[in-house]
Amino acid sequence: MRILPSLFLVGGHSTGLSDQHDCNIYVVRGPDGLVMIDAGGGRDPDAIVAEMRQEGLDPEQVRWLLLTHHHADHASGAAAIKELTGCKVAISHQSAHLLERGTELDTRLDLAKRMGVYPDDFIWHNCPVDEQLHDGKIMRAAGIDVHVIEVEGHSLDSCCFHMRVDGRHCLFVGDVLQYGGLIGLINFPGSTLDGYRNALPKLRNLNVDGFFPGHSLFTVRDGQRHIDKALERLKSPFVPPTIGQQMWF
Repeated sequence: MRILPSLFLVGGHSTGLSDQHDCNIYVVRGPDGLVMIDAGGGRDPDAIVAEMRQEGLDPEQVRWLLLTHHHADHASGAAAIKELTGCKVAISHQSAHLLERGTELDTRLDLAKRMGVYPDDFIWHNCPVDEQLHDGKIMRAAGIDVHVIEVEGHSLDSCCFHMRVDGRHCLFVGDVLQYGGLIGLINFPGSTLDGYRNALPKLRNLNVDGFFPGHSLFTVRDGQRHIDKALERLKSPFVPPTIGQQMWF
């Protein structure tokens, strides 16, 4: 699905483009190839590749897979994508060890299964990591400058990716935020409101046009207002609205 001339949505459960346990999977076309953001759960990588080909994208041109965090619906598909495309894989320095050699217990996939988030037969797949990401890093990927911004809150290792796409300031936020300024606070280890208080202000004054979360709606204009709404709500004495509570504005 083409979003902008150089930006595509190639997977995700909410659009039906791929498996029901996949997050939104984006591909950006750069001067020197393709960059994929997030990989889904790995249960049907062929659907992702098929969508790419439908849009005229060559999977073998994927140079980098950038993972926003290690949760299974975003990262467990990395091994399959790496095998299918030959790309390099990047994830936070805080969770690279989990992707490379972590178990179902280490990643707490076992807990997510008990909560009913994933079926019992969902498998965690390990994958070699080519680059460990740090806050403030500017990474050159397929000819695109990608600014890495670590924003704990949803998870300890969550990274946002800020880049220019077709002249627009675009921010890929994973599960840190959703459309409408919803934060990604969940009842899961590593997800904390203190993390949001400490780290979300890093996203202030970015002048974001395109706002691309890991689930649900995205927008190609006025994206900063979704960030600012979340920042405003953090000033309240009450817990801000979080995912699972639909409050569009």
